[in-house]
Amino acid sequence: MLELKRLDNLDILTHEVQRLVDFYHVTLGLPFYLPYVKEEQYAALNLGNLTLYIFRSGDGEHAPRRTTVNADNLPGFDSISFEVADLDAAEAALDGRVVWINERMEWKHQNGTWYRNRPFFDPDGNMLYLTEPHRV
Repeated sequence: MLELKRLDNLDILTHEVQRLVDFYHVTLGLPFYLPYVKEEQYAALNLGNLTLYIFRSGDGEHAPRRTTVNADNLPGFDSISFEVADLDAAEAALDGRVVWINERMEWKHQNGTWYRNRPFFDPDGNMLYLTEPHRV
């Protein structure tokens, strides 16, 4: 029987590894999971229960930027959401350092669980969220 335990890693492909390393390590403050050696053209960052790998990709165009309206996007992986305890404080810490997509959003489920979110782009145009969950 198949027993999936957890997500182990998430990979981002880029033309400019250093640019994304600067963003995820310096701007967002994610620590390295493995020692970073610039010449190796990859990085591994620690997201607690997940490792974020950044790899050098081949030539070609990046996939189109996503929007926050799911019906407007092509199929595929959409975004990465970073859980925060206080959305207001997290926004203040990143204001002027990231490209916000639009204003804060809220989503509520009928069972009482709700989320406050703020979407933004990384330097390659990958969509990320800060999310403050309120789980029932």
